Amino acid sequence: MIRNYFKVIFRNMFRNKAYSIINILGLSAGVAMYIIILQYVQYEESYDRFHTHAPDVYRVAMHFARPNQEEFTDAATYVPAGAALKNDFPEVEAYTFITPEYGRIVFQFDERIFEEEKVYYADSTFFGFFSDFKVLAGDPATMLKEPASVVLSRRAAEKYFGPMDTWKESPLNKTIRVNGKDAMRITGIMENMPGNSHFKPNVLISYAEFTAGRDLTHNWGWNDFYTYIRLATGTDYRTLQAKLDDAYVAKYMGKDSHKSFVLQPLMDIHLGSHVGFELEPAGDARAVQFLGIISIMILVIAWVNYINLSTARGESRGKEVGVRKVNGASRREIIGQFLLESFCMNLVAIMLAMVIVQASVPLIGSMLEKDLHFTLLGDRGFLGSLLTLYVLGSLVAGIYPAFALSSFQPLRVLKASATSVARGKSRLRQALVVFQFVMSAGLITGTIIVVNQLEFMRTAELGFSFNNTLIINSPSTIDNDSIFFSRYQSFKQQVLKYPAVQHVTLSSAVPGKSYNDLDNMASIRILGRSDQNLALLTYRVDEDFTDVFGMKLLTGRKFPPAEPGRDSLVYLNEKAVALFGFASPEAAVGRKIDFQGRTVEVLGVIENYHHKSLRNDFEPMMIRNTPAYPLYISLRLAPGTTASMQDIIAHVRQQWQQTYADNPFNYSFLDTHVADQYKEDLRFGRVFTTFAFFSIAISCLGLLGLVSYTVTVRMKEVGVRKVLGATVSSIFLLFSRDYARLLVAANVIGIPLAYYVLTLWLEDFAYRATLVWWMFLVPVVVVGLLALAAVGSQILKAAHMNPVHTLRQE
Repeated sequence: MIRNYFKVIFRNMFRNKAYSIINILGLSAGVAMYIIILQYVQYEESYDRFHTHAPDVYRVAMHFARPNQEEFTDAATYVPAGAALKNDFPEVEAYTFITPEYGRIVFQFDERIFEEEKVYYADSTFFGFFSDFKVLAGDPATMLKEPASVVLSRRAAEKYFGPMDTWKESPLNKTIRVNGKDAMRITGIMENMPGNSHFKPNVLISYAEFTAGRDLTHNWGWNDFYTYIRLATGTDYRTLQAKLDDAYVAKYMGKDSHKSFVLQPLMDIHLGSHVGFELEPAGDARAVQFLGIISIMILVIAWVNYINLSTARGESRGKEVGVRKVNGASRREIIGQFLLESFCMNLVAIMLAMVIVQASVPLIGSMLEKDLHFTLLGDRGFLGSLLTLYVLGSLVAGIYPAFALSSFQPLRVLKASATSVARGKSRLRQALVVFQFVMSAGLITGTIIVVNQLEFMRTAELGFSFNNTLIINSPSTIDNDSIFFSRYQSFKQQVLKYPAVQHVTLSSAVPGKSYNDLDNMASIRILGRSDQNLALLTYRVDEDFTDVFGMKLLTGRKFPPAEPGRDSLVYLNEKAVALFGFASPEAAVGRKIDFQGRTVEVLGVIENYHHKSLRNDFEPMMIRNTPAYPLYISLRLAPGTTASMQDIIAHVRQQWQQTYADNPFNYSFLDTHVADQYKEDLRFGRVFTTFAFFSIAISCLGLLGLVSYTVTVRMKEVGVRKVLGATVSSIFLLFSRDYARLLVAANVIGIPLAYYVLTLWLEDFAYRATLVWWMFLVPVVVVGLLALAAVGSQILKAAHMNPVHTLRQE
């Protein structure tokens, strides 16, 4: 019997090739898209889970709730925090910490000179705490213990010593020069950090080197240290969090510090952390959830296609059922046959889906700039889920057609011609068609909203100019401020002689670039106001900064030429003016500010600008007129210059090498940094639109197959109507009006639903694009045109056929 079932299944598949191809393609595409998104979601959720003790590891962040200021949380805390928690609470088993090097680090070995990024100072316990970071050479227990010890990543080491598999001797204990003066000993080589780590050090320097000549073990005022603790297995971190109350904070930081400790589970940092000064850009949990929802929608749409097509073929399959029943087949046996057909169809679809996934995942990974590989096949949980998906999908897609078709009465189906099943009158099938239209309308609406927000961020007025701005990493080998400033002035004057360069400035931060360059300074107040204790973001600039970045000085005077050792003049932005309580920007000019114990004067007020992405509101800022500790030299290129970018860079490079021969020339463009702020959002947009397109295509494919089959079984009716004088237009309206009603209902449901869901995503942005009426009209038009193309093509094809041929075939 089973053998006969398989014969019937394959005979039907080959006899109805178009139906089979549409069904298999729809199912396989749906399953493939579901698995690809699942792989991406699994990757995003896998961050930091490779650590053996990941469930017990927490980062200690600091929450600040100063009066009259917006509350915020900083990912970093103080050096003594880890030791204090370990000493005070027995459930804290271990701790470690790192702190970034905010300045420039240039390494030199022989003639090879490179500026290194992502350089951190790490406590000696780092590799003991994070034991799953692979060490390729050196002793993890001691490699960060002594001063002047440096651990290179494999990527960094290969820049100085060549590919690792060609090393004739280990780089261990070799000396590498830092910033042209200090010599450090290479004590270890570590494997490159995994792509799914929330921080990815390229170079680690011993914390003992960082604290040379300083004791920070009791310093509760400098929170630049990212601290991690490990709790005893089984400890509920919320119980420990409750113990970190105001009384505990006051023990170390005094009363009314307005600070509190926040414990962040390690595995939640990438998607769940929304704090300031993260070491790497965080992911977006809501975007990942939306993609998960889309994957399920695509899968359900594929199943709906199968159900629709299976029930639409009820008339032709009904005669088959009637013959089987007349020959003694029971309803149970007929249900079994149709379910087996569904299982076979889903099996072929899943096999084809695996091929699609294998080919597509690397392409999707490249598109998302993620180290994405199809690793789920090695995951037992996924294989179990895939089996469940196969069984569930086969049952969901096959059980209704099986029960519906097996219920046909032999006498009725053997005598009947075109029935209501073929005519598309099934309420369930109408509901499923509406569902497909709802999903299509919703996804088109969602795509428009997402693209509109991304375009808004790309073109929004940020309050500064970022086009035609060249950013050069400042030199790091000159310690003497006077010598540094003298060379900078020489470089600046030489570069300004080139007609293509309009302005040059020196600064410790640039707008639109990593906000980790900003200093978060507290203990700021209007001189004489002891009741104030404000915190502002600050950075340092010279006199040409506002000219280079096109910032608007609302009131006051331009900074005078910067001088080494002078740090007494500042600009405030409008947000800071309001925070201080000044009645207007003009009222702030000339006022004296107590800046951490010394007096500075407000020389002017600049218009608010977006230093960070549009996800963030304006923040109170103070810009200081001093050339101390610069990180960037920025060049504004002359508008309308005829010089090519290659010639400009070559000229600037030549001047750089003449002035700073022992420093690499590392440059970038500010518009690239501004775009980088929205990388995660752009990735979400690309994924959303890509999979929305495929889900809509699957819906159209199913609708095309449904209409095609429905029209085919009603060909006799079309022929009779044409013989009786019906026109092509009347036949078209007859067939399409039911779909038009369904289309209207779907738009009424789908567009508001998509609007509601996407507004949840938009809530993460402080500044959002305006939604206008045409954005909700376009989905109606597009879905209507797609439905018209799918329905109209088949109906018109049937209406133009010669009725003689259709009636003869009957």
